[in-house]
Amino acid sequence: MNSVPVLMYHHILPKSGFIASSVDEFEKQMKFLAENNYKTLKSEEFLEFKKGKSFKKAVFITFDDGWRDNYYYAYPILKKYNLKATIFLVTEWIEKASEKKEEFKPLGHNEAKKEVQVNPSNVILNWDEIEKMKDVFDFHSHTHSHRDFYFDKEYSWEEEFIYSKDILKKRLGIDSKHLCWPRGKYDNDLIELAKNYFNVLYTTKRGINLPDNNLDEIKRIAVKKDEKWLKKQIKIFSNPILGYLYSKVKPE
Repeated sequence: MNSVPVLMYHHILPKSGFIASSVDEFEKQMKFLAENNYKTLKSEEFLEFKKGKSFKKAVFITFDDGWRDNYYYAYPILKKYNLKATIFLVTEWIEKASEKKEEFKPLGHNEAKKEVQVNPSNVILNWDEIEKMKDVFDFHSHTHSHRDFYFDKEYSWEEEFIYSKDILKKRLGIDSKHLCWPRGKYDNDLIELAKNYFNVLYTTKRGINLPDNNLDEIKRIAVKKDEKWLKKQIKIFSNPILGYLYSKVKPE
């Protein structure tokens, strides 16, 4: 029985930084995966794995939020190496970013979060870009507002789920069954509420993922450093015993 490592990215930028990999680092990481014949799973293939289907040398690449740098930097690299990935979208941000066209600004995370509030078009994906990326990416829910409430309205958790699902259905024609928790914050009550709308729930916790049909807390690895670091992490977290022990010693 093997484990499938789930990789977690946010930004791909010219220079690395807080939750950001550099373009150079990301290209080398993707080249490593391609040259070593790793299968990069689509979201539904990962669900099939969790339900018992076997994949050899597989990883699942995920991105959080829907940053515009994913289109300008990550997308062409993934396409170059014929790899697949998933982006968890904050649907309110995407809607706001799609209201007008602006030049792309490659900003670090803290600056980009501020920019979302005043001019989201600069830093957040729009629906036209998302449509172009569908040959490489799947898209799923990261709630409607990310619980940041940047645009004058606060939402209940149930509204977060319903609005994000409705918008993804309207804009992309998908019935999203995958939810990524904003900042990895949730409790047992929220899990039970979310399961009324979604089948697969993703965390920011590091750990292994087994074909055990447990879909409540998918573990992910926050990607840092270079392809040598990634190679080590994939080796560890593809092995259920090694990955379990390592995540207990180094949970973050």
